[in-house]
Amino acid sequence: MTFIASVIARKGVAVVADSLATFSEKVVTYERFMNYLENRDGYVRSGGISINRNEMTRLFKKKPSYTTDYAEKLFQFDKFTAITLAGASQIGGKTIEKLIQELAAFNKDDGNYHNKTVTERVSDFCEFMDCKVRACIAAKGRIGRSILLFTHYDTATEKTIIYRIVIHNPVRMGTENNEWKYVSYEKISETRYVVSEGQDLMCNRILGKESNSSYEMIPYIVKKIVQDFNLPVESLPPTYVQQLVDKIYLMEEENDSVMQAFLSKLSLQQAVDMAYLFLKIEITFQTYTNTLPTVGGRIKIAVIDEQGFRYITGHNILKPY
Repeated sequence: MTFIASVIARKGVAVVADSLATFSEKVVTYERFMNYLENRDGYVRSGGISINRNEMTRLFKKKPSYTTDYAEKLFQFDKFTAITLAGASQIGGKTIEKLIQELAAFNKDDGNYHNKTVTERVSDFCEFMDCKVRACIAAKGRIGRSILLFTHYDTATEKTIIYRIVIHNPVRMGTENNEWKYVSYEKISETRYVVSEGQDLMCNRILGKESNSSYEMIPYIVKKIVQDFNLPVESLPPTYVQQLVDKIYLMEEENDSVMQAFLSKLSLQQAVDMAYLFLKIEITFQTYTNTLPTVGGRIKIAVIDEQGFRYITGHNILKPY
């Protein structure tokens, strides 16, 4: 996992990323293995037990195994554009960092590049990545899942435009179907001033964003109330549950609009501070869990304003302590 975010200011945007890379392996825990042995429908022979190979294979689950530092997740794409990365960092034999650099170099020699809209640039980026993904799948049969935030600052309008790009882990194999989208993108609403991806649970809680699971609990709650108070089920209109979900969603939207109104007034310095704060919160919260820390390492922050893209911290080599 990782943490990336773009925090929009009045005249610019702050972009942040950690540098911890997480590697996963398929493992089976001692407790899971012992439960398997106790529940195994086998028989004991000379102190042994009959084990089914397929059942044993299903015991192994993919879990974070170890981490390394100094992974690159924040990149300059052009003078007013940054790209941040969460998820798989490679496509085939090349890192996404190298692919971004390759396309950025090509764009420098493209005399028409600066005449393109941001949407056209994003579309070109996705087509370029899709080509690399298809070649990787043809060779290896699979691809990891990556999420990228394409953050652009428009000096003419003083507006920040953010696109969320997803490189999919394909559901069906093969490259015969050209309509299958391995790389897709969507424009983030201009009313969102903090956009994050990766391990961003605490960030979303602070901003008041509810997860889908919260809404999924509403039908269960309604059903429980009906049972506990012996209410006739037929007394509830068929559309009641969905109407309740919609009302709660609208209430949260109203509360969110208050938060967004505050965030819309951030200075660039405040945006930098907030980006750093959210990342530090995610890092610190890990210390209170029993899972492998997957966010951390060197923190890299950049800003984009009328002067263009520039790093604030995390990009220089430091003297040893």
